[in-house]
Amino acid sequence: KIKRMCKGTKRCPLCGGGVFLVHKGTRDDDTIDVYGCNNCGVKFLSSLHKDNDYENGFMYQTSPQTDDDIESVLCSTRSDDIRRVNILKDICKNKKVLDFGCGYGGFINYIKGIADLCKGVELSKREREYVNRTGIVCMKDINEYNEKFDVITLFHVFEHLHAPIEWLEKYSNYLTEEGYLILEVPNAEDALLSLYESSSFSDFTYWSAHLYLYTIRSLTKVIEQTNRFDIISAEQVQRYSIANHLMWLAKGLPGGHIKWNFLDSKELNQAYYKKLKELQMCDTLFFVLKKR
Repeated sequence: KIKRMCKGTKRCPLCGGGVFLVHKGTRDDDTIDVYGCNNCGVKFLSSLHKDNDYENGFMYQTSPQTDDDIESVLCSTRSDDIRRVNILKDICKNKKVLDFGCGYGGFINYIKGIADLCKGVELSKREREYVNRTGIVCMKDINEYNEKFDVITLFHVFEHLHAPIEWLEKYSNYLTEEGYLILEVPNAEDALLSLYESSSFSDFTYWSAHLYLYTIRSLTKVIEQTNRFDIISAEQVQRYSIANHLMWLAKGLPGGHIKWNFLDSKELNQAYYKKLKELQMCDTLFFVLKKR
């Protein structure tokens, strides 16, 4: 790959604030740089319109080829799916739920016994076809639905969307009166970035598919610009364990939560998560919005 100089981006695309260079290049594209906003704290790419091939499995280094491969993917997301269900079960009870960017339907399969109706939207053809084979309706585009939903969820999807304000307005049009929109996104102030300043993690986590990395402050500003939603809650969630962080710091590698899981204990992780939450440096943000 041929490296180039920074484009010299001058203003934040969300709030218009002044910006600074965060990282040269992304893990998969040396021609895209990462900037940060001095005002709202969002991080964004110098190119916000990269044509990633999501429909043909861009999200996977090796696209799952068999149902066993898919089951392995679903196993890897199970703890997150169950966590999300536990948070949202009261909101979703006896409601119509749409999971936008539903992948292979992990969350849907757990929430469908609680909700009245579950459907999905998924750009990836292989994932969409698999979900439909399980008997759950899944479309490529939200515009294919001629109905409204009580709850729309986006788990690690919103950071991929290049026009977040326009998308929020679109979601509100597909929600019933006082319906809920759920956003779960990576935290731009993740401890590995903002506290430990791990260069290995920075090289890994900045990716051409993540057009924006939000802070609570920046995502709140985006939501407020639409004037369509009230923020019911904005929480910090830590998905990865202390063993994962130690592996990054010691070896500069991912997978510590698997390879070094002998270091994990419930008490240790709970204490660590509590401190990260106090510092507002968890790896994930979880927003519950209600339509006005």
